[in-house]
Amino acid sequence: MLLTAVGSGLLLDAAFAPLSWWWAAPLGVAGLVTVLYGRRVRAGVVLGLAHGLGFFTPLLHFTAVSMGNVVGWLAVTVVESLYLAALGGAWAVAQRLVPGPGARWRGPAVRAVCFPVLWVAVEEVRSSWPWGGLPFGRLAFAMADAPVLPLASLAGSTGLGLLVALTGAVLAEGIRALRDGRRATTLVCATAACALTASPALVGLPERAEDGTVRVAAVQGNVAGDAEDAYSRALEVTRNHVLATVELAASGSATGVDLVIWPENAADRDPRQDRVTAVLVERAAQAVGVPVLVGAIAFADRPEGMSGVTGRVRYNDMVVWTPGSGAGQVYTKHRPVAFGEFVPLRRLIRAVSGQVDRIGSDLLPGSGGHTLTVRTRDGRDVPLAVGICFEVAYDDVLRAGVRQGGEVIVVPTNNASFGGSSEAAQQLAQGRVQAVTHGRAVVQVSTVGVTAVISPRGVVTQEARPYTRAYLVADVPLRRGLSVADRLGPWPARVVLAAATVLVLAGAAPVLTSAIPARAGAVPVRAGAVSAGASRPTRA
Repeated sequence: MLLTAVGSGLLLDAAFAPLSWWWAAPLGVAGLVTVLYGRRVRAGVVLGLAHGLGFFTPLLHFTAVSMGNVVGWLAVTVVESLYLAALGGAWAVAQRLVPGPGARWRGPAVRAVCFPVLWVAVEEVRSSWPWGGLPFGRLAFAMADAPVLPLASLAGSTGLGLLVALTGAVLAEGIRALRDGRRATTLVCATAACALTASPALVGLPERAEDGTVRVAAVQGNVAGDAEDAYSRALEVTRNHVLATVELAASGSATGVDLVIWPENAADRDPRQDRVTAVLVERAAQAVGVPVLVGAIAFADRPEGMSGVTGRVRYNDMVVWTPGSGAGQVYTKHRPVAFGEFVPLRRLIRAVSGQVDRIGSDLLPGSGGHTLTVRTRDGRDVPLAVGICFEVAYDDVLRAGVRQGGEVIVVPTNNASFGGSSEAAQQLAQGRVQAVTHGRAVVQVSTVGVTAVISPRGVVTQEARPYTRAYLVADVPLRRGLSVADRLGPWPARVVLAAATVLVLAGAAPVLTSAIPARAGAVPVRAGAVSAGASRPTRA
C-alpha cells in the first residue's frame, strides 16, 4: 500500500507542468482514496505522508535549483507532505460517518462527497499558513488545458479543485465497485466522472473588451546563466532591459504602445535612489515615449517596534516610470515568500543551517493598494491589477486588484534563479487559471521567461522564447465586469473549511464521548444519598 500511495503521488505530479497531463490529477486522487479506504488514523497518516512525498518531491524540485542545495528542497517537501499526512488522518476519522456495507448507494455517495471537502480544506490551509503558505500543487493549477477550466470563473481555485477531487473520489468508488463485481455502481461512477469532466466546458467565458484595449509591450531583457553573479555585476540586468527596450523602439513595433512592462527586479539597483540607474531607465522610457513599469527593490530601516527582524529590510516594488517625470506610483508585493524572500525564526534556523544568511535582509509585505494606473497615448487612465511573481498563485491577491478596478492583470516575475526547472512552466499555468478565474487578460513578464500574453479564456496568445532577449507587443482587452468567482470572494473557501471541520469533529465525536466515563459507573454514591429504587419523600 505504501508503494501505491507513493505511486499515486507521482501520478498526481504528472498532471502539473511541464508534463501537464491534466487527466492524471483525478487518477492520482483516486489512488490515494483507494489506499485510505477503511484505514485507522495511524495508517491514514503514514499513507497520506507517503502520497505527499511522492507528489511534492518532484513538484518542488525547483527549490533545490534556486537554493543551490537539496537541504531546502527536502525541508519544504517534508513540510508540505505533512499536510497530506494530516489529510490521511482526518479522512480516517471522517470515514466513521459513512454508512455501513448495507447502505448500497449511500456509502459510496457519502465517501465521494466528503473526501473532496477534506482535500480542498487542506489545500486552503497549506496555501495560507504558516507565513503565507505555499499554493504550488493546488489541483486547480493542473487544469490549464482541461475541459473543466471554465469552472474557475464561477468558484475560483477552490471550486475547481473541489471538482477535480470529486472526480477522483468518484473514480475510486468505481474502482472498488469493479473489484467487488458491482457492475451497476461501476457504470454509474464512470458516467458521473465523465459528466463532471465534460460539463464545465458548457460554462461561457466572456472575452470581448468592455472598455476598449490597451497596447502593451512586455520586455524580457534576459539574465546570464549565473543569475546570482549577474545581479552582483553592477547594472548588468538593468542594461539588458534598457537594450531590449531601445531595440523595441528602433524596430517600429513600439508604434501605438501605451505601456512597456519590465519584469520583477529588472532594475538591479533602485532608480529612485541610484542616479546611474535612473539615467538608464529614463533613456529607455524616452526611447519608447510611454511609461515603463520597472521592478526594483527598495531598502529601508527596520520599522520601529517590529520583532523578529534584524538589520535593514527590503520591499519588492513595481514603479511607474514616466518619461520626463521619473518615478510615480508604486505597487509593493503583499505576499513575500518565506525562506525565499524572508526567513522566519532566523536565529533558530541558523543553528541548523547557515544557508539562511544567503537572504541577508528580510523582505516585508506592502500595505498599499493592489493596482497601478497608467495613462494611455489617447489620454485614458487604465488601472492594472498587479501580482508579483508567486502572487499569481494567490486568488485573493489578484482578486483584490480586480475588485479595486484592475482591467488587466500584470504579473512581473524573476525566474532567473530557477534555471531550467519546472517553476516557470508551473507559474505560466497558474497565470492561465487566474485569467479565467478573474475574467481578465494576463500579461506575465519575466527576466528570462516565460514571458507571455494570456487571453481572458486562459489561452496563451503570445510567448517569448526563454533565455533570450525579447519583447512581445499585444493589444489586450480591458474588462470591468466581475466574474462570479470574484463576487463570491473567499466564501467558497470558508464554506469548505467549515464543512471539513464539521466532518472531522462529527467523526471524532463517538470516540471522544466513549472516553468519558458513564455517570452511573463513575460517580460514587455519597453516604446518605438516596439509592436507586428507594422511595423518595413527597410533599403533603
